[in-house]
Amino acid sequence: MVEELTRTHFLEMGPGKLNGLRRVADGAGRFKVLACDQNNSFRRMIAEARGREASPEELVQAKSDIVQVLGAEASAVLLDVNYGARQALNSGALTRQPGLLIRLEASKPAGEPAEIEAGWSVEQIKRFGADGVKLLVYLDTENESATRSQIEFVEGVHAQCEEHDILLMVEELSYPRKDQNETKSSAAYLRRQPGNILRTVELLGPLTDVLKVEFPGHLPTMGEQQCRENLERLNATAARPWVLLSAGVDFDDFLPQVELAMEMGASGIMAGRAVFKEYFRPETREERVAFLNETALPRWRRLCNVVDQQATPWQERVGVTREDLAAQVSFDWHNIGSPV
Repeated sequence: MVEELTRTHFLEMGPGKLNGLRRVADGAGRFKVLACDQNNSFRRMIAEARGREASPEELVQAKSDIVQVLGAEASAVLLDVNYGARQALNSGALTRQPGLLIRLEASKPAGEPAEIEAGWSVEQIKRFGADGVKLLVYLDTENESATRSQIEFVEGVHAQCEEHDILLMVEELSYPRKDQNETKSSAAYLRRQPGNILRTVELLGPLTDVLKVEFPGHLPTMGEQQCRENLERLNATAARPWVLLSAGVDFDDFLPQVELAMEMGASGIMAGRAVFKEYFRPETREERVAFLNETALPRWRRLCNVVDQQATPWQERVGVTREDLAAQVSFDWHNIGSPV
């Protein structure tokens, strides 16, 4: 049933969504998305490196440098409205090659209810000319009332993306419980996280076009076999193609996650800090750009090679071919309100 509903969703996809999907993926239908939409984490990393509060100009410069060096080798780039998208467009840092996703949600602390960025909207992202909308929601599915509220929020965004015929990529994130003094390394959190991710994927799948998903497990403590079983369940549960997010882990921890996830059915990656987090440490911009070229770019290429070799193209994942999609279009599609 999940497979048939998934296939139908993509067969009936509107031209705006379908064009966005093809722009965000590479020519083979795999996703290699550079995530550079973070604001709070950028501020934190700059503050740690400089010993002071980050300026808006520093945020803009960091995003511009990262996009200029890494973006040309990505299938798409994910940016924010505040310091990334328009600045990268106007400065030329965003090349003509990659697709463009723009974040819809406001930066919020983990666990807080999602909100749309003030003064921003799905309609404005469409008018910008972006290829898709990205939306992040924090979910602890054992908290039923909070989960219900977050899902209702996603439903509203989903409806707006349907109205404006623009691709939607929804990102789920688990979070430690502050009232129980958990951290991301707490045993209780690590035990709960895989089940939370699986339930979240089940809830969000019908409300999006592509899922952006955490790695469901912790390789050092759970071992490869348990993580492989979790990934198998995730892949079976997901009603949409899914990509693996990096969640800010170190590159050496992210790479084996990517290798396992691609093997188990993922259609690509959306990664950022795992590739470039050390960019903020050098004192001069020249040194920072050198780091991007000498360290971050080889890392990115290594991840993309894994995606090229092992990821499942979205068309294969959802069971449609070019011929299937072409057969959906009648000669008078534009007069009868057909979604295609």
